[in-house]
Parts: sequence; C-alpha cells; structure tokens
Amino acid sequence: MPVNRTLPPPPASPSSTSGGDGRLYLRDQDLNEGAALIRAAARRLAQLAESAGAAVSISAPEMDVLQEVFDLGPMDVGDLRARLAAPKQSLARNLNQLEARGFVTRETDPADRRRRLVTLTPTGFTFAKDATERRRAALRQAFLSAGPDAVTGARRVLSDVARARSEP
Repeated sequence: MPVNRTLPPPPASPSSTSGGDGRLYLRDQDLNEGAALIRAAARRLAQLAESAGAAVSISAPEMDVLQEVFDLGPMDVGDLRARLAAPKQSLARNLNQLEARGFVTRETDPADRRRRLVTLTPTGFTFAKDATERRRAALRQAFLSAGPDAVTGARRVLSDVARARSEP
C-alpha cells in the first residue's frame, strides 16, 4: 500500500531549484527495496569490521560488543545488554569468549559495587580501532559521493527508523 504524505517545505537555499508538489510517494516495493539496502549496507559494514579480525574469528555479536564499548567507553553489563537488545545468556557467552581471548575485562564498578563494567583491553582497543577505521573509510567514501543533503537525509531516515516503536 503506498504511503503518501506531505513533506515540510525544504529550507530555502540557493541550490534548491526543484519544482514539485511536495508529496512523497512510497510504494511497498520502494519500502522493501529501502529495507533491503539498509540490511545490505549493515552486512557490508559488519564484513569490513570483521575483516579486521579474520585471523581471530570474531562473530557479529562479539563485534557488536566490541564496537559499543569502543564507541561509548566502559559500560555496565546491563546497559550493554539493553543497548544491544541481547538476551542475557547470549551476551554472557559472548563476554566470556571475548574475555578468554583477551579483548575485554569485566570488573566491579568502584562507584557502585553491584555493577560490572565491561572494558576493552589494549588488544581489544587496537582491534576495535582497526575495525572502526575500516567502517569509517567506507562511510566516508559513500558520504562524500552522496553529498551533504543526502547525508543529512540518510541520517534523518536512519534515526527515525532506529527510534520507531512497534506501531503498524
């Protein structure tokens, strides 16, 4: 079923010379193709990051753990689980494996002894940094070729999708 809605008028700029009726027509096929592109892009970014550790055999969920802790710093296990929407047992298994390989440590939070903080080891930090640089290079190239308006639009769309509730 097509989704038609009126878009807010774009901000006036010297480069906006497009005429149009201000409506966005989205057919189901367009939405399906958009979702497929998002999934394909996410898989490609994951492949780029995972290629940093091909010799170490890091799984996608383990890579997600490393990236979250790299991006946000030491994090409580419960907060990490919530951010990743990971089942408790799966996250525990991934943390056990990462800890056994020397990528992370879990230590008691000195400010709240009930909490366990996940921290990257120097090895984990180096690995996550390399994976992040690979992702950044791919995103940088895509953003540069798309241009600033497309980047702004993509960020808006992805932010809205990430915040969307399970409403029909």
